[in-house]
Amino acid sequence: ALLDFRRGLVAENLARSPQAARAAYRRAHAGAADQADPLLLSFTHRHLAGLALRDGELAEARHGFAESLRIREELGYLVGTAPALASLADAEAEPEASRLREEARRLFRLLGGVPTWLARQLAVPTPGAATA
Repeated sequence: ALLDFRRGLVAENLARSPQAARAAYRRAHAGAADQADPLLLSFTHRHLAGLALRDGELAEARHGFAESLRIREELGYLVGTAPALASLADAEAEPEASRLREEARRLFRLLGGVPTWLARQLAVPTPGAATA
């Protein structure tokens, strides 16, 4: 299951093939369920939800992101909770999206800015800043 997840990451991020990534993530998801690996399930939920969001499937994306968040909270996987909150925010409407992002920012600060890659996604826009 972990190998399939890694295949999905390569397909999504290096090969830029969402179809291959989705197939690999689904195999990983089924394997994680069979092996009772909740942390891997949280990752497969999150990555499948990300693909669904890109395809405009908001309900599917919300479900996957919410499941990922639920599992991470149950496991006490704090370093993965802020990214899960931020991802769910991307699939939610206001004001819930802002609430989730603020909670992700709070947790990110409490963890000392970890994971570092999340800083850009959680950056608060500067009022009056030009957008392209």
